[in-house]
Amino acid sequence: MLAVIAIFFSIFSITSFAATPDTEYYSYIDSLSYSQAAPIEQMIHDLDGAPLKSGKFAFTHNQFEIGVRKNDFEFSYFYRYDYYLKFNKDTGQLAYLQRNDLPLPQNTHYNVYLRPNHLRAWGLSAAHFYNISPQLSLKTRLNYLRATHTTDGYLKGQLNTLNDGYQAQLYLNYGYSRDTLLDRPEEDSDGHGTSLDVDLHWQVNKQLNIDFSGRDILSFIQYRDLTYTTAIANTDNISFDQNGTIDAKPTVSGVERYRDQTQRLASRYSVIGRYQFDSKHTLTSELFAYDRHVFPRLGYQRHWQNKQWQLNYDFRSEAWGLALAAKHFNVSLRTDALDWEEAKAIELKVGMQLRL
Repeated sequence: MLAVIAIFFSIFSITSFAATPDTEYYSYIDSLSYSQAAPIEQMIHDLDGAPLKSGKFAFTHNQFEIGVRKNDFEFSYFYRYDYYLKFNKDTGQLAYLQRNDLPLPQNTHYNVYLRPNHLRAWGLSAAHFYNISPQLSLKTRLNYLRATHTTDGYLKGQLNTLNDGYQAQLYLNYGYSRDTLLDRPEEDSDGHGTSLDVDLHWQVNKQLNIDFSGRDILSFIQYRDLTYTTAIANTDNISFDQNGTIDAKPTVSGVERYRDQTQRLASRYSVIGRYQFDSKHTLTSELFAYDRHVFPRLGYQRHWQNKQWQLNYDFRSEAWGLALAAKHFNVSLRTDALDWEEAKAIELKVGMQLRL
């Protein structure tokens, strides 16, 4: 990966970046979080609160970036934090009962499935713009990622509660910087990788244009000597107290060692269509996808005093969004609740750009 960094700096050296009318400096913050089963605040604080609703996933993507654009090139430095959690209904219920010290119902079968994918990393990016035709333009971007924290693996199996006991068979296999399941000391991660982003703009006609964006459409991060645990937990590891509350013992039959491991990130896609009725009014339609989860959106844009105002609605998360774009800055906010402690969807974007 040192070669990747060398390529970035070699490109800087062969391209003049003296301040000209073609040079633009920019920075932005992008934060997107969604939880299907419970409010985001409850997910963060160990599920303390009301019982979980039906849901199978939660995710967050947060990124700060600062960069420069000149002619057909773009270079940037960024820091990002990602967490993608997949689970099933039974696992959500088990986690809720355990975190809140509540008894498990008897004579119940639970299928356990938990799949975390976490990344904290800084990175460098290089992008190039292509004018394919007067109506079609393309941007490709290569990211170098230096990962400092990770969690990547799975927990799966079965748990049966009986009248006078229980039966359990659980399998654990994951690599990590910090062991959140077995509470082992945190260790440094040494991860290096790349990811690919693509943007496509198509001006269909004078009134209609379509934008496609793909983030992390290809990605891999390679870790050397990453701490990992593989384990099998059986009925000797789980018990109930006299109140019927589950008690998970820390003893696990398995191994904790070091290995090389490859992590892949969830892709994010967006397809936006804009139909401009006149110089002031535009209708927008968007399909946003995180991994395989699709969020359809519909919006209205109003052009007023050299600014663009937008109101939009996300049908899956039931979240309203408001956005403002001006010459040197833009800001947008989307949420499904005015009380942030009850929100299951929160999205905030703030950007600034300056052309010298």
